[in-house]
Amino acid sequence: IASLPSCYERGVVRQTADQRVNFATGGFIGKANDKVTLSIEVLKSVYSQKWMTNYVTGITSDDQVVFFAYKQPLEINKNLTISGTVKGHRDNSTQLNRVKVI
Repeated sequence: IASLPSCYERGVVRQTADQRVNFATGGFIGKANDKVTLSIEVLKSVYSQKWMTNYVTGITSDDQVVFFAYKQPLEINKNLTISGTVKGHRDNSTQLNRVKVI
């Protein structure tokens, strides 16, 4: 019973992030192999023990969704400026490769 409030709070944060990703209408960023610099808000950061990396999902001010892998954990709801290479597009989001936080 003691864990219910924290489970509820995590669920609300997760649901809010999922809704923002699902209702994003900005479209794709660039074309494959384009180098881009973006200002994003981090929505999700999930650590993979198998690959020892964090999978980060963010959204730009233009309502465009990006996701990428990053070695260090990034704070959720924090605004960052990143640069990277467009790897591909899928499900109304852009996947980035070789990402650096500026």
